[in-house]
Amino acid sequence: METHSLEIPESLFRRLQKHAVPLVDTPVSVIERLADHFENTAPHAQTESPSVGSTQDKGIQRFDAFRPPDLFHTRARGAFGSKTFSNWNELVRIAHIAAFAKAKSFSELKTVTHAQIRNGSHTDSGYRFLPEIGVSVQGVDANHAWMYSLRLAQYLETPIRALIEWRHNDKAAHPGARGVLEWSPARITAV
Repeated sequence: METHSLEIPESLFRRLQKHAVPLVDTPVSVIERLADHFENTAPHAQTESPSVGSTQDKGIQRFDAFRPPDLFHTRARGAFGSKTFSNWNELVRIAHIAAFAKAKSFSELKTVTHAQIRNGSHTDSGYRFLPEIGVSVQGVDANHAWMYSLRLAQYLETPIRALIEWRHNDKAAHPGARGVLEWSPARITAV
């Protein structure tokens, strides 16, 4: 893997720090996340990946939702119930907002989530405030983001699906590969 050196001016470095999860992100991971966001939201963005829910997932490996491979160095997009997400942090945010609608209180949400949450607005120690529910959720890596969101999907009995792509990184479990993680509640149909 070819690497390049880059000098980041102090003013830009401080801006990047605002988007970093302490003790998790590096300047490179923050830049990758910003590039991912731009690529996924720019009007001209065209991706090679099939759309989430596509039946054209040929060549994309399906993984066990409860025993996923190492998700470090991945990007993800997908759906949690009817809401779509374009990265791991957004998945965690959507899952907690949906779970709070059922839980109805911070104390009940705290009993169903495995994530570190705090009542009210907190921005220290990697917490991000979710104003929709008045709760702050601590940022996590991709492995935890999937497991925490899967648990909340089970609590809500709502489907969850993530199309994942490993970055071209020697430390990634499957550099350059794509895969799908999904879970859906069993529906019993009366005959």
